[in-house]
Amino acid sequence: MGLFAQEPGSQAVPTGVHRYTGWTREIGTRNIILLFVAVVGGWFVIGKVWDHYLLQRKWPDLKPQLAGLTVVGTLDSKDYDHNLYRVVTANQTSRVELTSYGWDTIFDDKNGPLFDATIGDTIKNVQRVDSDTSYRMLEPYLRAGVARILGFTDYTKLVSRDMPITVDVAVGKTYVPHQTSLGALLAKYSPDAKDPDDTRREDTDVGGNDNGHSVDHGLPIPADSLTATSPIVLVGSNFTGADLDERPATMFDGKTYTVTLNLSSEGRSRFFQWSSQHENENLVFVLQHRVVAAGRIRQQMDVNSWQIGPLHDQETAKALVDYVNGMHK
Repeated sequence: MGLFAQEPGSQAVPTGVHRYTGWTREIGTRNIILLFVAVVGGWFVIGKVWDHYLLQRKWPDLKPQLAGLTVVGTLDSKDYDHNLYRVVTANQTSRVELTSYGWDTIFDDKNGPLFDATIGDTIKNVQRVDSDTSYRMLEPYLRAGVARILGFTDYTKLVSRDMPITVDVAVGKTYVPHQTSLGALLAKYSPDAKDPDDTRREDTDVGGNDNGHSVDHGLPIPADSLTATSPIVLVGSNFTGADLDERPATMFDGKTYTVTLNLSSEGRSRFFQWSSQHENENLVFVLQHRVVAAGRIRQQMDVNSWQIGPLHDQETAKALVDYVNGMHK
């Protein structure tokens, strides 16, 4: 029997117990909230530390993936007439050209005897009779030109007479690789080695023109030569997936396609670091020996995915998406 009478139907609960239970409930809820905040805060801090690590990490140089995907920078942020390369888009395709300015700054006797204009003339003559060999001869000079733009003072050391060069030589009905040297090829060909029946001269000549725009007579650079001589920003393994978005035709344009590429952590880091130092420059996508897309970096970008477009060639856009997705099946 209790010490105090109770009202009918009432349930008396000791006041101290009630207060203790309410207090423990408040403490438990508060601890859960604090734990949640701590977890979220810790995750945020860890994420920021990881981001900082990725964005500051020094990555090793990438090698071109000739049979895969390679993204290169063209270092063309200067005004119209003062770049080594220029990206030209026409007939729904893109190509990279060595400008007249680029040619003249490479083949300048101020750089040394091997850079004299007569050497350039020799390579142009070879271009008219054996374009593949001429590009192999030109590649060391393109590397030197790129190194000069990147600020390397010893860029002329990238070219020497004993530099090994591999060219294809006809053996019967097939071609086999043959290793020679730049000096041997320069000795083999001379500026007057001309073929009057060669109709490729107009397409490959490098020189000025009436309006002063070097791009009109630029020298198209093959995709493989471009990846062998230019800074490599990303390769196929730096992407984790891709999507293709088709946009309907308008009264001003036909169907266009946008490719969304998802970047890996390393890819995101590399792209951020490159874009922070190379604003207003083009990136060129080379897929399996051909240029498939090009786009200009407008600002520093720290992103996990990257859109390229509008592209007008469905086959090219689909090939890029299929290749990236195929790598992760």
